[in-house]
Amino acid sequence: MGLYDYKAVGAGNQVKEGTLDVADTAAAVKKLMMQGLRPIEIKQHTKGKRASFSLDRLRRKEITRTDIIFFTKQMALLLNAGLSLDASLRTLNQYSAKPAFKEFTGQLERKLKEGKSLSQALSDYPKHFSSMYINIVRAGEEGGVLPSMLLKINEYQAASQELRQFVISSSIYPAILMVTGIVCLLLLFTVILPRFEILFEGMDSQIAFHVRIMMDIARFVNSHLILTLIFLFGPPVLFVRYLGTEEGKRAFDRFSIRMPILSDFIRGMETSRIFRTLEVLVNNGVHLATALKISSGVAGNLEYQRLLRQATQALKEGRRVGQKLKGQGLLPDLAADLLSVGEESGRVGPVCGQIADHYENELRERIKRIISMIEPLFILIIAVVAGFVVISMLSVILSINEIAG
Repeated sequence: MGLYDYKAVGAGNQVKEGTLDVADTAAAVKKLMMQGLRPIEIKQHTKGKRASFSLDRLRRKEITRTDIIFFTKQMALLLNAGLSLDASLRTLNQYSAKPAFKEFTGQLERKLKEGKSLSQALSDYPKHFSSMYINIVRAGEEGGVLPSMLLKINEYQAASQELRQFVISSSIYPAILMVTGIVCLLLLFTVILPRFEILFEGMDSQIAFHVRIMMDIARFVNSHLILTLIFLFGPPVLFVRYLGTEEGKRAFDRFSIRMPILSDFIRGMETSRIFRTLEVLVNNGVHLATALKISSGVAGNLEYQRLLRQATQALKEGRRVGQKLKGQGLLPDLAADLLSVGEESGRVGPVCGQIADHYENELRERIKRIISMIEPLFILIIAVVAGFVVISMLSVILSINEIAG
């Protein structure tokens, strides 16, 4: 018996790699065939193989959001230029420099040759392609307008990415200020204050109470630095891990829609996201009931997902969606009223687009206002704490000079 490394094609033409413990190459082929795999390459296992394979995986990296946006745009351009689907995929594969992307386009091409449609092939990658994406592609295939549908998806992706980048870039400076403040406080209590300890020896009764408290804190921080760091960073880490659980997400989603400032931000984000999705889907021939169901998966907050599922059920029962969405405290009443107007006039898609535009602009302005308040607030807190420490130390030093004089 010996170890043999293999590369084989499985269901859906996906390439699988691994190691078998068999007598010889023929036995390896037989075992793979019994597992429903078609062998491509079989060779004797060598030491260090797994390490090199892991390194290769590290170099290839994974398909990113940016790759999917690039894929959508380039496919639309190539199809508009008159190329067939498989020819477009071959072109992307040929000129891509990223191994993971080349493998992805190659797999798609093989799926098309097996007789799958593009929407069916993309549905095998739920991590990268949402149900909204797949439904629009399917509508484009059925209507013979796939290139224009891909362009619509690309516009949606670009708008979503722009909003996402705006939120992230707006959060960078406040985050830097917060980290800077924490570092400054640590330096004060670990480097600066301990230098005064020798100076203040034997003066406990003459030192102000708040100064003694600061010196005790500095002494504790220096003696238990690891414990202090755990105390500072442990709760945020535990909180983030709790949010990663289903129970934690459900609790946070319920709590967040009741917080005064946070709820406004979430309402604007979810409203623009939901109505933008509805606009793209309805304008491209997807039934409103299906569009609502897909939008419930796009919504990030579980409470909004529940509301959209209820609206879908209401539509199936013959009721207006706008009426169901109104008065729930999640979506703005104005958005629900406008949607009702769109339902009555038969212009749901365009009206949803106008709603999304309005609340995206409002969200940007709200973020700007919040950031404009947070930045000076952080600076003020850092300045007050640092100034308080410095002034306290100077007052003690001056009192020592007076006693010595």
